[in-house]
Amino acid sequence: MYLKLILFFAIISVIGGGYAYHQVTVSKLENTVIQLEANNRTLKENQVQMEQAVKTAQESLAAAEANAKKSEAAMSALTAKNNELAKDKANYMKIFKDHNLTRLARAKPGMIETRINNGTEKVFRMLEDDTKELMDADDGEPATTGLPVDAQSKVGQQGSSDSSPRTEDNNSREESPAADLSTTAASGD
Repeated sequence: MYLKLILFFAIISVIGGGYAYHQVTVSKLENTVIQLEANNRTLKENQVQMEQAVKTAQESLAAAEANAKKSEAAMSALTAKNNELAKDKANYMKIFKDHNLTRLARAKPGMIETRINNGTEKVFRMLEDDTKELMDADDGEPATTGLPVDAQSKVGQQGSSDSSPRTEDNNSREESPAADLSTTAASGD
């Protein structure tokens, strides 16, 4: 009977040990499966992020290539323009080198003076036109005389039937330099 009892305890111990071994092994395997599934999810998330990063990088690369092409086109256009301006400069420098303007001005002062006065008058006229445009933009009203509104009202007041003599000092009197040049050119000096 002791033998049966020992045999019974032995069988129970073997069954209990087998069950414990099975539980421990299954638990380890389940933990490993859970860890692998978590790693799989992390890898999938990383893959999505990497795909987005690659897509962004490809878009940035395409934009950079487009900008490089635009810059290259602009640079070639600027280079062509620079070469053209360099040729123009060389031509103008050759003209000044070939002509002795000092000798010509001494020999024919009337011809040089007329051309210089005409050029100066043209520059002053362009400057006045640009100034009128700026004044028009500032005032919002077209300026017909090129003078500020206050100066226009003073001009109208001076032309009134005021019998008192007018005195003008050099600071308040404004004359156009182009008018001085045109009168000098017209007199033939």
